[in-house]
Amino acid sequence: MVIPASLRKLLGISKGGKATIRYRNGRLELMPINVDLKRRVEKWVEVAVKTNPKPFSEEIEESWKWIDRKYAERKLGIR
Repeated sequence: MVIPASLRKLLGISKGGKATIRYRNGRLELMPINVDLKRRVEKWVEVAVKTNPKPFSEEIEESWKWIDRKYAERKLGIR
């Protein structure tokens, strides 16, 4: 499908770029696909998987040192 240059520019589609066409409510919708975004997300996933994060936990009693327990329970509606 050939899209006029003025529309490609408006949509941010470069020559040879990709777009999705969808039919909805009697209309054709043209949505550009940001290839660079897809590449950036794939790179982020690759880096995130390589980090191999280790789970950790915090002792509950330690976290209450900075605030009064009764006040916190009252604010959270626990008691």
